[in-house]
Amino acid sequence: MRIGIDFGTSFSLPAALINGSPATLLHSGQYGLPSVFYYDKGQGGLIGIPAEDQGDRHPENVVRNIKMEISNPDKKTFKLDGKTFDKKKIVGHIFREIKQVALEGIEYQQLVSQKIDGAVVSVPAAFTLRELNFIRDAAQKEAKLKVLGFIREPVAAAIAYFNAPAGEDEKTILVYDLGGGTCDVAIVRSDKNSAEWYKVIDSEMLRLGGRDWDKLLGELIKRKCREQDADISFNARAENKILKAAIKAKHQLSRLERYESYVEVGGEDYDFEITRAEFEKITSELLQETMQMVDRLKQKCSTRIDYIVCVGGSSNMPQVRKAFEKNYPDIEIRIFEPEKAIAFGAAIYAEHLTEESFLHDICKFSYGARYIQDFGRYRDYNRLRIFNIIYKGDALPTSGESISYKLSDDQTSTYIAVYESECADEVYLPEDGTYIGEIEIYGLDDSRKGDETLLTMTIDRSGLMQLKAIDKRTGKSANVDIQLKDY
Repeated sequence: MRIGIDFGTSFSLPAALINGSPATLLHSGQYGLPSVFYYDKGQGGLIGIPAEDQGDRHPENVVRNIKMEISNPDKKTFKLDGKTFDKKKIVGHIFREIKQVALEGIEYQQLVSQKIDGAVVSVPAAFTLRELNFIRDAAQKEAKLKVLGFIREPVAAAIAYFNAPAGEDEKTILVYDLGGGTCDVAIVRSDKNSAEWYKVIDSEMLRLGGRDWDKLLGELIKRKCREQDADISFNARAENKILKAAIKAKHQLSRLERYESYVEVGGEDYDFEITRAEFEKITSELLQETMQMVDRLKQKCSTRIDYIVCVGGSSNMPQVRKAFEKNYPDIEIRIFEPEKAIAFGAAIYAEHLTEESFLHDICKFSYGARYIQDFGRYRDYNRLRIFNIIYKGDALPTSGESISYKLSDDQTSTYIAVYESECADEVYLPEDGTYIGEIEIYGLDDSRKGDETLLTMTIDRSGLMQLKAIDKRTGKSANVDIQLKDY
């Protein structure tokens, strides 16, 4: 069985096609697996609800939002109860638990298959090559879960929407996915009579999500506590309680106009009341940022939108619908399976992964190699430039070529610095891109000074990089590897 996984900032969810329809692989009544890791010397490592429960008592031993820490250079490791964990280990632990939950779900639903052949993992719309490789390595090396491919979260949601029982064909939708850590938007066209059933016109992402709403709501709760006790202080356990209270308040304010509760800090109970209007006022700038991204994407694509489809748990907030109705009064707004759509779409895509006509997506970044411009003429190391091989916006899979020259007879390897950027120019300055690692070409022992090595770079449908190299004089294939810079 192939499964789809929504690897979320707050919750993760495995799903599969069962009798032709997507379904979650969870025990009845489960919302999802909290993407939370906890460790202490007595309990060992815990994931999900047990980790949440222990984290209430010992918040210093819990790690949340690990998905959004992958690319944070200031968070390479976490020290929990005297033991150090790197980020990849923690992500691997979460994937191991997702795999185990999926296997238990398969058994619980008495399905014939008792084996997971691999998974398609959903990722935010503009996760980088290094982030994709990080997640793949964590799942495969740490959790022994084969990653068959990746799919962008709003694209997965679009596929789930178009495949729902009431789904329509030959429509163009704008998916707005407000999750825990990112807000992703994509414009996707469904046309099963065309060469490609689903076409991604474009997509964008902000590293902003429900946790940012939670943070502002937590600060509001703390202000209300200080109004009752100006000398109140918040230790780690109190901060954890404030966070839990904020998340609960956010959920309640999605259906109530006002919410009353209390939080216990230092043995004292502090009552608070929050109105929906108050909540929407303090978070209005966050929402406006996401709406500006929607505006940019819609203007850039200049295509007719049939529906705006909202997914992601935070899309349940009434302020989201109100903003769309105000900004786009002529487009129907639909809330579709906020918590499940992405996992469902990933599961559907997993079953069609080998069908090249199923999905047309585009490359989110350009990839180039660093060379000295006109080296043979100037030999000036101040003329370093990035020469793009792959261009942002190209249809996936996409390939490009680059040529390197052997500088001496005894040169055994060629090293090429690789850059990732949003630059669509053929040549640009290194400071306008991001250095992500080095390609090494080796094994051409009989090559000579001046020989040309042709490098072919391919970005596959998942956004991962594949490399090939040959000596143009001899026609021999070279060994070629890329070592990505670690976060």
